[in-house]
Amino acid sequence: MFNQQTQNTIKENYNHGLLPQRNNKDYWYSDSSSRSNLSKFNLSSENRRIISKTNHYKYQVIPLSQFKYSLFIQKTIFKWIKEIGWNFPISSVKTIFTNHIFNYVYVWQDLDGNVVAYSICYFSKNISHIAYVFYNPKLSHNNLPIRLTLQTIIDSHDKNLNYCYLGRFNPKTKLGYYKRELPGFEYYKNNNWIKYTL
Repeated sequence: MFNQQTQNTIKENYNHGLLPQRNNKDYWYSDSSSRSNLSKFNLSSENRRIISKTNHYKYQVIPLSQFKYSLFIQKTIFKWIKEIGWNFPISSVKTIFTNHIFNYVYVWQDLDGNVVAYSICYFSKNISHIAYVFYNPKLSHNNLPIRLTLQTIIDSHDKNLNYCYLGRFNPKTKLGYYKRELPGFEYYKNNNWIKYTL
């Protein structure tokens, strides 16, 4: 993995397998990127099962320019991160919500109206990227964490976008291994986007 500043467009960066660095919107890095090729979109029976099991959760998609990032939200996310054991500084959380290329947030709620997850995304006229997700640790072994990504793919397909970028994936370490089950899944290897095969 390496940091690099690039003069490419955002679309070109993603197409070259680069990912935006969380602390600086002008820096991108190379680290086994993955995406959903939406021209090959097809929901599997497993995808449909996850949707069925999580249909009681509701979500809103809010432009980050209209989202009120507050100290309460920051403390909630910090608590979730700490309980899950992620290495994600709270300063980085604030940056991706308030000063980055990302322009939409999905806010997920349970039946009682409690916020249980946030998904930070980038959407353009051609592509999308579900960049970061934060969720209540009680849902770690629930189907909702996968639904967060799956819903972004579905919405991207409905918007007639070309690709939905999914972040890191490494078949050797099984990093992001669940992503291989997502519609049109591809990952970047040896300067090419390739289909994952067992």
